[in-house]
Amino acid sequence: MNLKQILAGSDNIKLLKWPGSDVQVAMKILSESDRQAANFAAERLFKAQKIEAALMTMTTYEEEVLTQMLFLSLRDPEDTTKPIFVNISEFREFLTKGIKTDLVMEYLNFEKETCSNLDDLTQEEFDVLYTNLKKKPDETLEKVSSLRQAKKLLLILVSQQKTLPQDNGLLFGQ
Repeated sequence: MNLKQILAGSDNIKLLKWPGSDVQVAMKILSESDRQAANFAAERLFKAQKIEAALMTMTTYEEEVLTQMLFLSLRDPEDTTKPIFVNISEFREFLTKGIKTDLVMEYLNFEKETCSNLDDLTQEEFDVLYTNLKKKPDETLEKVSSLRQAKKLLLILVSQQKTLPQDNGLLFGQ
C-alpha cells in the first residue's frame, strides 16, 4: 500500500446530504496538513483584515478555523479530489450558523467513527483487535488510522511481550 492509497482510503470519505436539502456532498477526514492549512488560512485572513488576535477576537478566529476546515473537508461526490466549492468566499455564501453547526457535528461524528482511539477500547475490543492482528496483520493494520493509534498499539503489544514466559534455551524433547 502506498501513501496515495492511504490518503484516498474509502474509510476517509463519507457521502452525506447538505443540511436541509437532498444535495449529496462528500466529506473527507482532514490530514494534519489540512488542519495546518486551515489554521494558516485563518491567520492570513486576520492579518489581511488587520484584526489583532485578542481575547475579544478569539472566538471569531476559532470560528474561522472551523470554516476553513469544513471548506477543506467538503468534496465533490463525483470526484473527491476536488473541493465542492470554488473558494472559501463562495463557501461562506452558503454557510449559515445552523448549517455550519450541522456540518461540524457530522465531521466530528465521522472522525470519531473512523479514528477510534485505542484508549477508548474495552478489553474485549482490544482482544479482538489483537487476535485479528495475529491472524491478518496487513488487513488489520490498514484500519489503524493514525500514528497515535499505531504507537499505542505497538506499546501495548510490546508490554504484553515482556510478560510472556521467556525461552529457557531448552528444546522440547531434550
